[in-house]
Formats: sequence, structure tokens, C-alpha cells
Amino acid sequence: MASGSNKAQTQESILVAATELFVSNGYDGTTMRDIAEKAGVSRATVFWHFSDKASVFRETFTRMLAPFRDSLDRSWEDVPLEKRLEAQLNVSEEFAVRHGKEIFAVITWALESPQLRGVVLDTLLDLNQRFGGVLAETVAELLPEEHEPRLSALALMLTFDATLILRVYDPRQQTHDDRVAAVRALVDMINRDAKRHGDSKGSA
Repeated sequence: MASGSNKAQTQESILVAATELFVSNGYDGTTMRDIAEKAGVSRATVFWHFSDKASVFRETFTRMLAPFRDSLDRSWEDVPLEKRLEAQLNVSEEFAVRHGKEIFAVITWALESPQLRGVVLDTLLDLNQRFGGVLAETVAELLPEEHEPRLSALALMLTFDATLILRVYDPRQQTHDDRVAAVRALVDMINRDAKRHGDSKGSA
């Protein structure tokens, strides 16, 4: 019987192989036999770890998003408040740059598959909502309630989301740099507003 470490290693090999195949060939263009050959294991071994191809996909997608999910769960108290928004946006942007090809490939063909559409969209929307919650918490610490921090955080998240999505459809570096600059300008505006509020409280 395989040891726990060997079992985990075999499962990881299967998921790495599946990720590459799903991205390059799509869900419908990938078979369990393809995954087994790519992973260097038997087809029976793949079925021993996963009941069907949909199960392989769900675990592959979960594994792909795990680093970003983990970053949302971390504590940000060690980052100075005035630098926290930028740090949070950087984490998301770095993840998108590192895994953007895989994620957007999955999204593109998953949206065409009724079987997978719900899993993909529900997972991504949940992560996006959690990311928005992280930003909202930081903005709420920076701005007083009368400055409507929830709306400021929403505007920031929507601008940032648009920047990531548009990079796929408009990869020109200059236009991407301009969109990134717009996001940074929003962050600077929020931080300046927070500083003015802090200064006014100090002089009251």
C-alpha cells in the first residue's frame, strides 16, 4: 500500500498534469487517459484518486486558486495602515500575473460548459467578494463613515478588476500601465483623504 507521502505526491503529479492539459486542450479535449499518461501513472491510479474527470477539474481549480485564497486569510496588522491598500492590491496583481494564463484559459472554456460554469463562477465570485471585503476593511480603517468608505472600496475593487480583465483582451503595455496608474491614483486619493481627516482631528 502506498504511504501517505507517496499518495500525496502521486495526487500532486496528477493535478499538475491535469492543469497543463486543461489549459492547453480544454476540459472536453482532455481525457482521463491523457491525464494518466502526462502524470506518468496508470489510468486506474487516476481513478483511484479521483472518481471522474469533473472531480479532477474541481480539485485542479481549487489548487490553482489556493495561494490567493491563503493570502486573503492572512493578517494585515503587520503592514502599516497607509501602505496596506497597496500591499493588498499587489498580492492580487502578482497572483494574476503568475497564474493569469491558466485562470483565464479555464474561465474561457468553462463558461462554454454548462457542467462547469457554476463551479467556476461561484468560486471566482466568492473569492472576489472576499477580496472586496479585505479592501473594505482597510478603507473603513482609513476613512470616517461620513466619507462612505464602502463606496470608495467598491470603486477601487471595480477599477482593479477591470484592469486585470482588460489586460487579457488588450495586452498593450502602455494601456495596461495607464490603467494601473489609475488604480494607484485611487489608492493615493484614499490615503490623502485619510491623512487630511487625521490632521483635522489632531488640530481640533
